[in-house]
Amino acid sequence: MKTDVAAGGSANEDQERFWNDMAGPLWVAAEEEIERHTRPFGEVALAIAAPAEGGAVLDVGCGCGATTIALAAAVGAGGTVLGVDLSAAVLARAEERVAASGASQVGFRRADAQIADLGAGSFDLVFSRFGVMFFADPIAGFANLRRALRPDGRMVFVCWQAPSANPWMAVVNRAAARMFGLDAPPHDAPGPFSLADPERIAAVLDIGGFRSVEITVHKERLHLGSGQPVEDWVHHRLMMGPARSPYLESQPDHQRDVRAMIAESLTAHRVDVDDPMSGLAMDAAAWVVDARP
Repeated sequence: MKTDVAAGGSANEDQERFWNDMAGPLWVAAEEEIERHTRPFGEVALAIAAPAEGGAVLDVGCGCGATTIALAAAVGAGGTVLGVDLSAAVLARAEERVAASGASQVGFRRADAQIADLGAGSFDLVFSRFGVMFFADPIAGFANLRRALRPDGRMVFVCWQAPSANPWMAVVNRAAARMFGLDAPPHDAPGPFSLADPERIAAVLDIGGFRSVEITVHKERLHLGSGQPVEDWVHHRLMMGPARSPYLESQPDHQRDVRAMIAESLTAHRVDVDDPMSGLAMDAAAWVVDARP
């Protein structure tokens, strides 16, 4: 197992900087919580993808390696799985997890999947759990993934639906935007909601070279932030969201007030209103996309 740090940089410098300087370390620190609310969506996508034993799989935006390990188990010792991510921090954690699992058929590469030479026709399956929404140029990104697929291969990925279907992200982001006077980011900007419109997904994939596209809905009721004060969970969401810069630039007293006000707005979502450590129950919805050349 070897991490290949790709030369040539990234076509998505803002996202590369964000995932290396800020989000990657935060992701590793909150790995257990993040895995708890993303795992159900990944399991649905994995069942649809049904990786064949002995197959070659590319895991795009592999994060801390949970999906990579699951894919390795599916293809078995005779298959191969390559996990690709922009973040050195999450890849370091992924290497630890894979080493502990003994999955010798797994490799990692730190690269921008939008432009990296992944090898023409190298994979039977391209898989991603919430890793393809961050391309600066999604048409170029998906065209590059298409080139990496064999002619009879397929791509299966999960991406978030619109903010209105995902209050677990939207409530904090919208409250922070009001407090700091921020405009909403463009709907197609790289980020969790860039592929929220299924018509855009279909159009981008068609231009990128995918001719058969099936898009299905998957919804979950998430239990978030259990065992910690709501304010701590809010802090993590602020650090991962579009208000992180003005939040970080604020004085500590103002940061504390922002967290407290947003936490108060989440009271209706508490699992137990009388227990501030009980966590939040909030809806989440994603698209599961199955695409073939």
